[in-house]
Amino acid sequence: MRTRFESPEQGVALLAVLWLSVALTMIAMTTAYLVRTEASAVADHIDSERAEFLARGAVEAAVYAINRAGAAPLPDAEEPSPLQPFQRGQRWLRFQFQQGASLVEVVPENAKLNVNSAPPDQLAALLVLLGEPEAESRELAAAIADWRSPRRSTVSTPFDIFYAGLPQPYTARHATIEKLEELLAVKGMSRDLFFGRLRQTAAGAWKRTPPLADLVTTERSFGGVNINYAAYEVLRVLPGWDESLAAAVIEARSRPGSGNLLESVPGLSEAASLYPVTLSPGLAYTLTATAQIRDSAVRHTVRAQIRMDRSAPMGFRVVGWREDWPWSAEAPAGIGGEMETIGGSRL
Repeated sequence: MRTRFESPEQGVALLAVLWLSVALTMIAMTTAYLVRTEASAVADHIDSERAEFLARGAVEAAVYAINRAGAAPLPDAEEPSPLQPFQRGQRWLRFQFQQGASLVEVVPENAKLNVNSAPPDQLAALLVLLGEPEAESRELAAAIADWRSPRRSTVSTPFDIFYAGLPQPYTARHATIEKLEELLAVKGMSRDLFFGRLRQTAAGAWKRTPPLADLVTTERSFGGVNINYAAYEVLRVLPGWDESLAAAVIEARSRPGSGNLLESVPGLSEAASLYPVTLSPGLAYTLTATAQIRDSAVRHTVRAQIRMDRSAPMGFRVVGWREDWPWSAEAPAGIGGEMETIGGSRL
């Protein structure tokens, strides 16, 4: 007795149907995967755009808070301002929006060394602290001094001869450095030194070296270096300062309610008389704002250099701006507390 599967034609048709089913299943699975991938990519792009605008908004919120520091509440305000108040010596501002949160690092420009007036020996000492060999540090400091110094004769300096002999030659400005990025053209300067780098310690951990751009400035300051904000490396190279004093200032700043540093750090008042220092933040700031979208790992960091100016329409001027700044602002543990809400409920 013959069965229906004994026909060759029927067997071929069955195999064709099975292969077609497998192919359709694979196509369906691939399509579903692509749809999920595209949907995730679109969501990440949207979150990235939102984070960018939140970071920009955090910069404006920080500027407003700084401008309002010490001011009395507005008499006509129906309810208190949602912005976190800014106090002298405060380094971190936290803001919370409806769609995410932002952390802003505040650093006055007068907490840095002025690259146009710092002596070469001081610049060399700073470069050594950043991990550069002493000989290379002295040569680079001399190159910076040559770049910023007016030409006194028609005779080319050794650095001028070096720049002229490059495959793409250029000339030193021999004038005041206006933008820190000019330092990238100075003989001996590297991008790793300028922007910072990650180095592995003897214990195996990775540590970020502070960028030179975070320690020097082109902004003219009056009254000295602001020790409320100055980095350890800057404090170490101030005349009359040593490692223990710089570390003591850093430790005192980390304690809540430490008060006036000149009074709370033993020996500081004597050392301060050897070099001009100040506790006033001045009018120029570097603000590094990092925004993160709620329920998302997407983050965006912008860096703005602003100068307070009452004559400007918004009360300040932006003199430098960097999108997608590679280093996110990370506040030490325990700083801040709950973020303030702006335009919505708490996250």
